[in-house]
Amino acid sequence: MGNTIISIVSNIAFNPYFNPLISKVFKENNISIKTQSVPFEEYTTVEFKHQIQNSMLSVVWLNLETLFPNILNEAFLILSEKDVISEILCLCQKTFIDINNITSAPIIWFLFEDYFIQNTIATGHVPFYKDLVNRINASLCEMLTEKAIVIDLKRLIAEVGIVNAYDLKGKYRWNAPYSKLLIELAVEEIHKQYFIVKGITKKCLVLDCDNVLWGGIISEDGIENLKLGSSGFGRAYQEFQRFLLSLYSHGVILAVCSKNDLANVMTMFHVHSEMVLKEEHIACFQVDWNNKPENIKQIAKTLNIGLDSIVFIDDSLVEVEAVKAMLPEVETILYERDSIYSKLSCFNLKSRINQVDVIKRNETYRTNQFREGLKAQYDNYKDYINALEIELDIHGATPIEFSRISELTQRTNKCTNGKRYTVAEIKEKVNKGNLILYSLSASDRFSDLGLVGTFAIDSNELMIFSLSCRALGREIEEKMVTYIADKHKINKIDFMFTGQNEYMKTFLLEAFPNSTITNY
Repeated sequence: MGNTIISIVSNIAFNPYFNPLISKVFKENNISIKTQSVPFEEYTTVEFKHQIQNSMLSVVWLNLETLFPNILNEAFLILSEKDVISEILCLCQKTFIDINNITSAPIIWFLFEDYFIQNTIATGHVPFYKDLVNRINASLCEMLTEKAIVIDLKRLIAEVGIVNAYDLKGKYRWNAPYSKLLIELAVEEIHKQYFIVKGITKKCLVLDCDNVLWGGIISEDGIENLKLGSSGFGRAYQEFQRFLLSLYSHGVILAVCSKNDLANVMTMFHVHSEMVLKEEHIACFQVDWNNKPENIKQIAKTLNIGLDSIVFIDDSLVEVEAVKAMLPEVETILYERDSIYSKLSCFNLKSRINQVDVIKRNETYRTNQFREGLKAQYDNYKDYINALEIELDIHGATPIEFSRISELTQRTNKCTNGKRYTVAEIKEKVNKGNLILYSLSASDRFSDLGLVGTFAIDSNELMIFSLSCRALGREIEEKMVTYIADKHKINKIDFMFTGQNEYMKTFLLEAFPNSTITNY
């Protein structure tokens, strides 16, 4: 595998820390990284334009103090504050447009910070010039949010502390004003955003109940004595539930695996007034007295997802170790109140999401138990499929669907040709005019599954083929290849192995017998 190239467009220096730190953090995921420093003053030259063009990710980090040294001049600001803001925004907008014209790769943009200002020694910690930098950042967010990944540098500085964020020796010797601690946090943020862009994340969070969702043991303490609420010892559990609800709203599947009486647990979800999570937020309840590794396998089967997509949380070290030993693919986390949030960094979630898609996805998973019940009523698989009353809508993809289509190519590991595409890459291919892109929406008698499939053809080559795992087992993939064969003559199939899609190579070659596999 070749290097993943990241360009850093900046008016300051980051070495000697940046390169070794970013190489180390990506190497842990078996990704080889090559970074390219692009001086801000020269990013439009032929040499550096070529560097940016060949990058898979561009980072823009402009330092306000270096960019506008006179920003500390009080008279200058009082006389022309609006002009200063306008000048900064115009410069940033031009920079973004230039880079966006050079490359279709994602752009990470670090916002400005004003903690370098020393005036607070004399004036105290009053807002700097009517909160100037925050207003500039707010305008930048409006300008860039839909097109770039915007990072709050001031929040990163807050994490390490202002006095720990700077390196005066580096600033005056090499124009490298930031400390190793801050660069390390920034590198982790770039790493996370890379994974978010690529759709590399866990899909499902499986939760124990007692001393995880609430304090106490329901079968011993009784519902009325459990700790859960907005104050006291129950506050930590309610706040954790709020965090879980946020994960849910960003597309994470929530499931429950608990050694308990199901009736007690469901009463808690239905009756307890301090529960933030409700039954409709849980895709699958596996509540009984069986061993947890077997129950987690059952959850994976019910939801039709891989074990490697699952994260399991329990307060019992015995249960965590049992799952770790018997299901090594599952990521296990021991619940500890003060460290639980940092342990969930394995979820890499987009900040901008389509809530309609999330609701449809979670409703599909939640209603899978009804499909399994229906399936048990039929000996003949064809009769079961007919009883599902599946309806499909296949049509030329619209731009508003590109984000979901990108997500499908990135998240699907089984029923896929394995090719991953970002939104920017899809837009670029469609805009060139050669790629014919389709989307597929489905529904059945239990729920509207939403947009669950996509395929694309370039000339006679099948470039994209992805069907969500939650739509498998309904013969939809057969209908997809029939539709393609009716409209296109396929002689090539672009294919990459994901570790779980080996059978798809055979399936696609049988569907298009005159085709050959490329990129395998």
